[in-house]
Amino acid sequence: MKKLRCESVRACSSCQLFNLSFDEQLLFKQKKCEKALSPLCKVEKITPSPSFVRYRNKAQFVFKKSGKEIRYGIFKAKTHTPALTGDCLLCSEKANEIAKVLCRLFLSFKLNPYDFYKGTGYIKSITVREGLETGEVMVILSGAAPVFPAKRTFISALLKACPYITTVVLCVNKSEDKLFVGETKEILYGKGHITDILCGKKFLISPQSFYQINAPQCERLYQKAIALADLKGNETILDAYSGVGTIGICASDKAKTVYSVEQNPQAVKDAKKNAALNQIDNIDFVCADSKDYIKALQKQNVRIDAAFIDPPRAGCSASFLNMLAKIKPAKIIYISCNIETQSRDIRILENKGYKAQVCYPFDMFPNTGHVETAVLLS
Repeated sequence: MKKLRCESVRACSSCQLFNLSFDEQLLFKQKKCEKALSPLCKVEKITPSPSFVRYRNKAQFVFKKSGKEIRYGIFKAKTHTPALTGDCLLCSEKANEIAKVLCRLFLSFKLNPYDFYKGTGYIKSITVREGLETGEVMVILSGAAPVFPAKRTFISALLKACPYITTVVLCVNKSEDKLFVGETKEILYGKGHITDILCGKKFLISPQSFYQINAPQCERLYQKAIALADLKGNETILDAYSGVGTIGICASDKAKTVYSVEQNPQAVKDAKKNAALNQIDNIDFVCADSKDYIKALQKQNVRIDAAFIDPPRAGCSASFLNMLAKIKPAKIIYISCNIETQSRDIRILENKGYKAQVCYPFDMFPNTGHVETAVLLS
């Protein structure tokens, strides 16, 4: 199968596996998963991504003055220096077209790119988010200050060039985190959010929402995770590290009650909106530390039949895993984007009486070294 053909791949260093064909990448990731997890459980064959390129529904670009032009790209790994890549083959054609238009508009409106070394300029980054099923497109302009000069004229010019854009949001990033979107300051056009459909459910995506960047593959992952839980309709399930409620909402049709816990207040607000959007009333969304919430469920004598956990790359805290083991869900479905921390956490759970049964790997991020996995423990 074909390899990635990108002129800028060496400069930006984001596609670590660009020198391998798609089949070779899958074999590499299969072996990676087997090395980390086969001592713990059976590792099934990896599920390929439906798309090898153009699969990202979220694109983040930075800009740099280059002679008399402004060009776009992404940061070189572990630096504040933009690699002026131009067309990124992992991002959609629309996202790249919007970035090209913005290069021209930033120049004509004298909006200079932000220099993270000098602390000068205005535009820190832009983010394009798309709903694959709905066709909705959001553009997030991340600036160094809340004032956006000539915003009406600017937005009019942007929409004239890219009429498919459904909303534009201005966010202010005052941190030194180079790709932090920032806090929403002003909706410049549209509703300030977009929606997408995943596993038959609608999801609202706001500027700060977490939403898997490869939605078709994410749907396959969630379908497998829910199938591993083997729900009959009368179970009480826990959705920990729930984000905007995607897993819990997708599983809600097959369960009696869903307890969903997330520490990010904005994500919980979005999750509640998502439940209302889908007319779901059997989910309880709580903004809390997962460990503390489980302790509260234990005091209320709530019996959890199955737990879905999908932590960040750092994995779960030992204290959370200890509390999870105390309430003894019959099944734990552990979804992870980091097999190293996942295998570490599985060993902790095995010391608490659980046994990993099977791992299903998914190629969520083709051309990169990352792999997503769903592991069943019982």
